[in-house]
Amino acid sequence: MTMQAAVNLDTYNLSLLTAKEDILNPRSSTNWALFTYEGISNKLKLADSGAGGVAELAGKFHMAKPQYGLCRIGTAETGGPCIAMISWMGQNVDEYRRTECSNHMAAIRNFFK
Repeated sequence: MTMQAAVNLDTYNLSLLTAKEDILNPRSSTNWALFTYEGISNKLKLADSGAGGVAELAGKFHMAKPQYGLCRIGTAETGGPCIAMISWMGQNVDEYRRTECSNHMAAIRNFFK
C-alpha cells in the first residue's frame, strides 16, 4: 500500500482562513462556506459561500466529490453561535479517494479550529 498524500492547506490558505473569519464574524451575513479539492489534487480550496444557512449549504454538496462545509448555527439568543464542520463524501466518490480524504479530516479540523 502506498503512502497517501497529505491535504494541501497552503496553496489557498488566505481564502480558506478568510472564509472561516467571515463565518465567525457576527456582523457578516455569510454563515456558511463550502470547500473542495482542486481537480484531483489534494489542494483544498473555497468553492462557495453564502448566507442561507445549513439548508443552502446542504444543497451545494456534490455526489461525485469529497467536500467540507463550515456553517454558523445558533444565535446570541441561543447562547451564541456555534460552528459546525461537515465532512461530505459523495456516493460516487471511488473507494481510494474516500480513504485518502478521510485521512485528511484531522488536519482540516485542526486548520479550522
